[in-house]
Amino acid sequence: MGKNVVVLGTQWGDEGKGKIVDLLT
Repeated sequence: MGKNVVVLGTQWGDEGKGKIVDLLT
């Protein structure tokens, strides 16, 4: 699942990463 998060983070940028982190936390 880690790879998927990296891919989504790359597509969405920093904002997308922040949203993913909020969902996982």
